[in-house]
Order: sequence, then structure tokens, then C-alpha cells
Amino acid sequence: MIAVAKSLPQSIETTGAIRTTGAIETIETSGGWRLVLQGRMALFENASAHLRPDHMLTCPNAYLAVAFYLARRSEAQTARAMFDEVQSALNTGRLKGHDGLEAELELVGTHIRCYEDYPMGEDELKSLEALLSVLSADDQVGRGLVLNYLCFMSLHQGNFNFSQSYAENAIRAYIDGGADFGALHLDTYLGQIRLARGDLVGADEQYWSMLEKLKQIRPAQPELISVCQALQSEVAYEMNEIERSDALLTSALRLVENDAWFDILAAGYRSSTRLAMLHDGLPGALSALDHAETIAARRAMPRLHRLIQIEKIRALTLNDELDLARDEIWKAGLNRFIDAPEWDGESDWAIRLGPTAVALARFLIRDRRADKALVVLNSAEDNAIRSGHMLAVAKLRVIRAMALWRLRQRKESAGALISGIRLLGNQPFRRFILDEGPRLQEIVQAVLDRANLGSGSNQFVSRRLKELNHLWTLELQKPGRRRSGATNTTSATGATTASHGPGRQQYLQLLAIGQSNKEIGRALGVSQNTVKYHLKVLFRELGVDNRVRAVNRARELNLL
Repeated sequence: MIAVAKSLPQSIETTGAIRTTGAIETIETSGGWRLVLQGRMALFENASAHLRPDHMLTCPNAYLAVAFYLARRSEAQTARAMFDEVQSALNTGRLKGHDGLEAELELVGTHIRCYEDYPMGEDELKSLEALLSVLSADDQVGRGLVLNYLCFMSLHQGNFNFSQSYAENAIRAYIDGGADFGALHLDTYLGQIRLARGDLVGADEQYWSMLEKLKQIRPAQPELISVCQALQSEVAYEMNEIERSDALLTSALRLVENDAWFDILAAGYRSSTRLAMLHDGLPGALSALDHAETIAARRAMPRLHRLIQIEKIRALTLNDELDLARDEIWKAGLNRFIDAPEWDGESDWAIRLGPTAVALARFLIRDRRADKALVVLNSAEDNAIRSGHMLAVAKLRVIRAMALWRLRQRKESAGALISGIRLLGNQPFRRFILDEGPRLQEIVQAVLDRANLGSGSNQFVSRRLKELNHLWTLELQKPGRRRSGATNTTSATGATTASHGPGRQQYLQLLAIGQSNKEIGRALGVSQNTVKYHLKVLFRELGVDNRVRAVNRARELNLL
């Protein structure tokens, strides 16, 4: 029991007379963790403030329920310690007379594993399916939770049809059990499924519908609203609605970091990194990634860390920092997919995702290994087609167009681009094409000029490509907006200087007062590696080779 007492958060009382409060009694006798999914959070705040280790023997259902609650409050380690205590007490015979506790343990254990970023495979899937057949037909909330996690696991395995069916059945079960709050979580999965299938408008509508439902819930649920906004921010980014994406993420990210599961954090950090790069170039993206890595480490989420590594490879490659991108590929262990891209044999969903293959293929193209890129793309596209991940297929075909263009296969390149555009139909996907920058714009212009097109493109594709070309032109005209790999301008003195954002200005100011790399990193909340990168770029842009000359040159250019 001492181990649990030490593991409980400071908000949980571990001293005083042994007395079960009303909140703990209510949770014990009225459904346990099911009350969380009914939105009764105040009850759990009260219970967690008075819970003691001895309650594990007297009120095990309440004890497990508080663990369930703490897991979703980003206190998964504490939740796991509490869960293990109940499991041990049951196995050693110290807990008797509590019917159904084994099933409760399995349900709560699955919940905690999701917040621990635990990769669940076939064994867990079969266990949950077996549990579904054992649960009472009257326990609609329990059945809803099982279906919820079957949906979660099927989504991660790329089985979108199963995932959608499980989600719809879970919603019905939750509603029948009075757990409307639990049912709303399933809207997040339905939106993700629609996005993966290439239905951008449908995903956006799903999240708008979810927000409208959340407005009717009392008391208000700011955490779930933030989850919805983080997902909607990613959709808005894909639509190239940058201001809306920014606004949604700004209001959502703080709460999401403290109360969200893997998928939501991954979406939030993808958006925050890409928005930062759009506004402040690579330095902004690296700062955002440093922050994301800190959260992934704090919450002990290894798969999230791997997705952040993939996002870093993307950012570095788009800015032609190929040596640094190559280092990240080796650190992430992704180099093995270059020579033998066997995605089906990879158990980590974070790696099997389309963005991994896109990031690797993009790097190989810019590293003058377009033939290797095609091998990676072929394997990944087969996997994406089988799973119905149409958005990934479209993105892979756009990258294929760039590989073929590099190999001077102009007609085939145009065909791959047209195929990717057609695959998405009228869906307003714009950003992933615009982010590729001048290399892809060259191909788009060639298609519009009907160069090497054979039979040519139809009017629909032509309209889409003209729109993209127009958007590229507008981006060049926007003040403060940077394009990947093209951040330099010429100053009035004739020297090449950077379009310095606020982040770069801070580096200059700290340099000017003689701060070391370690001190700069501490002041700005970034790693020393990020500081080194920023200074390297600064020196190059200012045409100098050391810190003193950088400061002197910056003063000459009125940058300080």
C-alpha cells in the first residue's frame, strides 16, 4: 500500500482518519468509471481529493474509477500504479466478494494503455471481442467502451470499415446508457476516418457537429472542445485556411497537451509545426518540434516521439537541410525502409502511416536518389490502397510525380500528378501540394502548358492546377510569409540577409549580450542542437563565420 500512497498525486489525501466520503461511495455503488463517461467530473475531483490507499480494499470499483479518471488527465503513471495494486490484491486473494471485478480491470486497463501510448495488437483485439460477449446486455456503457476501443484499434490497423462500424455501435450503446459525453468522443474517430479516406469536407462537418453537441453539454467540457478544435485545425490547414487553423490551434493546444490521447496530440503537433514553418521558416518549425518532444518525453509516449521525428525529417527536407534530415532518419531507425520498404511487417502504427513514406521519398528525391524513392512509394501505395487510406494514396502519387520528373520521365510525371488530383475529386485539399514549393510548381506549370502530357488533362484538373498556381503566386506576395527553401532577400546594402522573424531576432539579441549556446537554449526553451542550427543559419545569411562578426554585421544592417 505504501507504493500506491507515494504514487498518488499531491491532490489525493493520504493521511487522516479512515473515512469513505460520499463521492467515493457514490462512485463505488453507482457505476464506477462509467460516471466519467456520463460527464460527472466534479464527482471525481471530489473523490480524488479524499482518496486513500486503504480505499483500494474497501471500494475497489471507486479506486479503479479514479485511476480511469486520472489516466485521461495525463496522469497515466499514477493510474497504472493504482491499477496494479487492485490487480495484485485480486490475484493474491485480498479482494473478495466483488463480483465482476475481473471485467472491470480489463476495461480500465485498456483505457490506461491508450493513454500510455501502448501499441495494442491482435491479442488485445481478441480479448476485447471476448469481453464484449461476456458483458451484460444491460451494461450499455461498458459495451460502449469495449466498442470504443475496438474502433480505436481498428483505426490504427487501417481497417476503416470495421472502425466506422464499431464507432457507430459504440455511440448507440453510450447513448442508451446515458453516457452522451462518452458518445461525443467517437466523433473524433469518425472525423479521422473521413479525413483518411480523403473526405475533407465530411471531416470538417463532423467536427462542427461535435462542437454543436458539446455546447449542449452541462457542465461545459473545455478539454473535449479543445480536442475537437485540434483535429479541426489540421483539417483547416489541409484546406489552406491558415488563419482558421491558427486560431483553432491557439485556443486548443494548451488543454490538449494535458488531457488528450495519442491521435489528438499527433494531429496538434503536426499542425503546430507546419504553421510555425509557414510563418517563421525552419527555425520556427524546430522550436515547435522541441516543445512537442518535451511533451512526448514528459508523458512517456514513444510513438508520439517517433511521429515528431518524422515531422522533423519533413521540415528539414523541405528546407534542403539534407545532412540534418539524414541524421534524423538514422536516429528514427527509418533507414531500413529505404532498401527494404516492408510496411506490412511493421507493427508500429506511427511508422506504417503514409506520412512516413512521403517523408522518406521526398528526402530521397532531393538527395538525388529518385529511383530509390520510387521503390519506397510503390510499397507504401500498395499498403495504402489495401487499407482504403485514399488521402495517403493521393499524397504518395504527388510525390511520385516529383520522383519521375527528377528521372526526366515527364509524361509519366504528369500522369502521376493528374492521378493524385483526380483521386481527391472536388475535395479542397491544397496545402500538402503548396508545401512542396517550386519543385512541384514546375510540374504543375508544365501540365498547364500541356508539355509532355499525351492526351492531356481534363477541364477539372486544369481548374485545380490553375487554382494552385494562383495560390503559390499569392503566397509570394504575402508579407512575413516564408516559402520552404526560399527565405533569403537582398538588403539595401547588397548583402544577402534573412527575413528575420521574432524568433531569429531573439537569437540576435541574446548573441549581442554574450550568451552561450546553453544560456540561449535555456532562455528560449529550446535544445542546444536547435540553437546551433539557428546560429549556423544566421552566420550563413549574414555572411560571417563567428559570433562577434555576426553581432557587428547585424548592427550594420539595423537588425539590432
